[in-house]
Amino acid sequence: MSYRDIDALTNDVLFAGRVRACAMQEAEKFKDDARPRFVALAADVARGGGPTTLAFVRIVAAAPGIADKAATGDGIDQTRVTDADLLSLVQAQWEVVAGLYFDEDGKPKEV
Repeated sequence: MSYRDIDALTNDVLFAGRVRACAMQEAEKFKDDARPRFVALAADVARGGGPTTLAFVRIVAAAPGIADKAATGDGIDQTRVTDADLLSLVQAQWEVVAGLYFDEDGKPKEV
């Protein structure tokens, strides 16, 4: 694992776009969830997300093994990270990102 590779993935436009697309797909599922903070995150992601979608990109890029998977020795190849990898990580981190930005009632936290 290299912090350089994590940073490269975080700043890779195609990788970030794939993570955002995955988060948007998950937002469609979580928009009707019983947990207000999950619903608030889903609405935020659907509106474009800004900081919340960037949080997903950063968390996914830093997830164990992801940068290693993308590393080529001469840089990164984001296509080595599968859609299944992205889906699994976005689903697993939904609660984390929701907790960073929204309280239990779904109200935005002060940042």
